Amino acid sequence: MAFLICLAAVLCVSASAWGTELRIPELKGKAGQEIQVPLIIDQTANLAGVKLVIQYDKELLTFREGAKTPHTQSLMHVINDRTPGKLIIVMAGAQGIQGREMTIMTLTFSIRKGLTGNHTTVIEIPEVQLMGDDLKEIECAVKPGTLVILQ
Repeated sequence: MAFLICLAAVLCVSASAWGTELRIPELKGKAGQEIQVPLIIDQTANLAGVKLVIQYDKELLTFREGAKTPHTQSLMHVINDRTPGKLIIVMAGAQGIQGREMTIMTLTFSIRKGLTGNHTTVIEIPEVQLMGDDLKEIECAVKPGTLVILQ
């Protein structure tokens, strides 16, 4: 029994060292309004490069802008929004940033006006690449966000 307790403790401590998680929280909004979508990293050390592909329902949402946060002010960024329904975000800096539960960027979308009934859509992140300032890739799990649109 003591062995199982020790094994469980080791696995819980080790789980946080297995990688970083990038997530979008569950959000609610109303038709016709703008909504802020934070991109949150649970933990990172020396993050110097980010490449993300974000997919969203272009029939329900229109991308307006993306803004860095105080955590990512030292990083340069580019957002390619040429294809409706798809964003390519690249961030880079010479020196890495670190932190826990930090929002690396906030995306602003307009929700389509005149929707009838409630809708649920997912904002997905099918491609993620994080790089440390040592030029090594940082493993990253992804948790997409669900957006509930109320009438």
